[in-house]
Amino acid sequence: MADNDSPKAELASLRAEVDEIDQQIILLLGVRFRCTDMIGELKQAHGMDLVDAKRESQQVARIRRLAEEAGVPAALAETILREVIDTVVDHHTRLRERPYS
Repeated sequence: MADNDSPKAELASLRAEVDEIDQQIILLLGVRFRCTDMIGELKQAHGMDLVDAKRESQQVARIRRLAEEAGVPAALAETILREVIDTVVDHHTRLRERPYS
């Protein structure tokens, strides 16, 4: 019976570690979104373009490289980054379209 408990305990421990990592990812995304909100406000205040295609391209290449170095599928990392970027751009677009902004 003790042999059965050991894999279950290890599984529970690994799952707890995954849960902690997920929490850290979400907290970091929150920090990232606060930073991009400030970028959006700065761009709006100075009449700068909402999207910087050159910067976006550089970021995609950088994220793909970092992913490969970390053993993460580059396509997955790019998909996640593109979703984050699209969400930020959508948010900034909505803020600019408000009549009182």
